[in-house]
Amino acid sequence: MRTTSIRTLIAMAATITITSATLLPAAAPAHAVAPPRLDSLVDAAVADYLEKDRIPGAAVTVVAGGRTVLSKGYGVADVRTRTPVDPDRTGFFLGSLAKLFTAQAASQLVAAGDIDPMADVNDHLRALTVPDTHPGRPVTLDQLLTHTAGFDSDLVGRNRAGANEVEPLAESVVTRRPHRVRAPGTTASYDNYGYALAGQLVADVSGRSFPDYVAEHILVPLGMTRSTFAQPQPAPIAADLARGYRPSGTSGWTQAEGQYGAWSPAGPGAVSTAADMGRWMTGQLTDDTAANRIMQQVHHRQDPRMPGLGYGFEEWRRGGHTGWFKDGDISGFHSNLLLIPGDDVGVFVVFNGDGTDGRASWDGKDLINRIVDALAPDEPASRVPGAVTDPSLDSYTGTYRPARVSRTSLMAVEGLFTSVTVRKDGENGLRTTGLSLDPDRTEQTWLAVGDGLFRENGENGSTLAFADGGVLVSSAVPSTTYEKLTWPQSPALHLGLLGTSTGILVLAALAFPITALVRRQRGRTVHPRAARAASATASATGLTAAAFTAALAAVVRDSNAMMEAVPLGSPLLSTVTMLGTALVALTPGVVAWAITAWLRSWWSATGRILFTVTAVAAVTMTSMLLQYHLAGGPFAWPAQ
Repeated sequence: MRTTSIRTLIAMAATITITSATLLPAAAPAHAVAPPRLDSLVDAAVADYLEKDRIPGAAVTVVAGGRTVLSKGYGVADVRTRTPVDPDRTGFFLGSLAKLFTAQAASQLVAAGDIDPMADVNDHLRALTVPDTHPGRPVTLDQLLTHTAGFDSDLVGRNRAGANEVEPLAESVVTRRPHRVRAPGTTASYDNYGYALAGQLVADVSGRSFPDYVAEHILVPLGMTRSTFAQPQPAPIAADLARGYRPSGTSGWTQAEGQYGAWSPAGPGAVSTAADMGRWMTGQLTDDTAANRIMQQVHHRQDPRMPGLGYGFEEWRRGGHTGWFKDGDISGFHSNLLLIPGDDVGVFVVFNGDGTDGRASWDGKDLINRIVDALAPDEPASRVPGAVTDPSLDSYTGTYRPARVSRTSLMAVEGLFTSVTVRKDGENGLRTTGLSLDPDRTEQTWLAVGDGLFRENGENGSTLAFADGGVLVSSAVPSTTYEKLTWPQSPALHLGLLGTSTGILVLAALAFPITALVRRQRGRTVHPRAARAASATASATGLTAAAFTAALAAVVRDSNAMMEAVPLGSPLLSTVTMLGTALVALTPGVVAWAITAWLRSWWSATGRILFTVTAVAAVTMTSMLLQYHLAGGPFAWPAQ
């Protein structure tokens, strides 16, 4: 039992309301801070993040007891003008925190009896009809708001660099609708389209545009005068917008683009200030409305023992604390928000930079954890229980892929780099790679606590559960489950095949013309014209493979730049798919020439074998390109 609540400790630590701070305080490393005051902790931590991870600016707001006890700005909102971050005026793009407002708007209509969350969304939609892909199992608002509607993930080309380029939401949810790839209500798989569709549902039922509904029913009543979903923003808000950045070179920044888009109910285009988000958190904590109660209630659990999903929120547990969490990531901006209703506390953190290797997303979570740990330490529930023997331990090992990885779009490539590996660790434990949100902890160790449930070693650790159907559930990310892969689906295998086949094709691109040149210089008999055409085809295929690999490497080498390139649909992405398409088109020719070479006895036996190896490499690479949707045109996934 707690003897002192977080709210009481915050009130003791923050004796006055802090309204702004624009200078970075000189501070010791944040991990060494044991602050007598809340602002000391936050000042030192944020200063460390901005310097170490090369982030231009940040803002932090903490609310408790129905009031704002801290609201501060750090660093600069614009690296060119050196405009300091002002928590009251500087607008930040919220990214997926916009989903909280979408969930609130939808919950208001549910509370008013205007929408049945368990009814077919087609009963209310005017702009489109969701296909009856799974007869008898229609998509519902409840599923849209809990990421269980079953739509595929496809963000390629969905965002825009400027607000004036954004198409209407009602148009985009029709023309940009992803495929339905799983039965609704079965699997939590983070779904941006689902929230865009929920926003359109709000618009259709209310008879108002989505930005107007949010302004009238959420922003204005809470006094959030510096927040908007309108694109372009009103002039006073647009004038104070922060610019988003990613590190460039050894000390500079590149301004990020792609924060606008039609799917504003899911993230792009939504803007708020730290002070306004304090007002929103206070409203969530103190206004006992039906809509707020609906949001802060678990509506889906992938496993009954694990944190679940509210509307917009993810259930959050740390030590003996429980709360509601949401993060938001969009090119150049990263935000995190936590509510702990039992202690009447809310924390909002936002950065206007991606940080080195995308670290800003973790920095916000780390700061929230530090605030909670510093203000309410030594929770008894944080102790790790003793390990037990799990007779099914071996069955949990293997490779898992996030359910949100696309099955039908170019974003399927994400599956090559985001898999989770699970291995045994002793007689009662597991070791995982790829599951941690902390970039400094690539591996985690877990102790079995019974019946497929595992607790991370150390205090305040996460929890893993292995549910029916080979599904892994992590308490750190309740909105996305992980599906077990068979060995032919292994990303490690696929990367190996891609690397090997690319190497063979590149060697072929060099070997065949060099061999022909050497033969000519030595005066040997010229091969038949068809045989020369075969060699030329193999060389062209190898050169295309080399160009494709170089283009793909240019896309994925910088995760921050890729976060901009994918939603913008950059020319480099188009180059990748064009080269992939060319490679797929060339492959049948290489295979046909290989067969012909044996039938007509071209070259020596060694030459025919080497050409056949080249053909096999082309087929192997083509199969990988098709599987990961890296070829477009006639080889793309058919339209829905």
